[in-house]
Amino acid sequence: MVTFLFGISMGEIIIVFLVVLLLFGANKIPEFARMLGKGMNEFRKAADDIKREFEESTNDLKDDLDDARQYITEQGQDIKEDIKRAGDDVKESFEESQEDVKDRVREETEDVQGVIDDTSRDVYGLDEEGKRDEAGSSDEPDEEKDSGDEPKDEKK
Repeated sequence: MVTFLFGISMGEIIIVFLVVLLLFGANKIPEFARMLGKGMNEFRKAADDIKREFEESTNDLKDDLDDARQYITEQGQDIKEDIKRAGDDVKESFEESQEDVKDRVREETEDVQGVIDDTSRDVYGLDEEGKRDEAGSSDEPDEEKDSGDEPKDEKK
């Protein structure tokens, strides 16, 4: 057997039509068909109304979501700009600190260099211009400088 809608076979549909024909008569069947058509139109209109209301309410939601998306995008841009500004401030502070450290290192190096230069002058007997003192090193005893004698070799 061939089944149609909702598991009803063709034989069962014919029996239902015969029972309706016997109960209501041939004159009432067109009237039932008209009522059934009107009912289907009403159902279709109701379904369209529900569909339209659903679309309208979703359009409102879509508009709200678009507004929220735009707001979030704007806030994200503001935050991005704030972070960039803060990063630039940190970079600038870092560069200033770096320059301060370089200056301090330079000053300390110059101070240490001055101490090293003074020590070198004393050890090697150099004058202020870095030339050797004619008298020689300042560590030598004054007697040997004045006597003009050469120091004696200990091996002789």
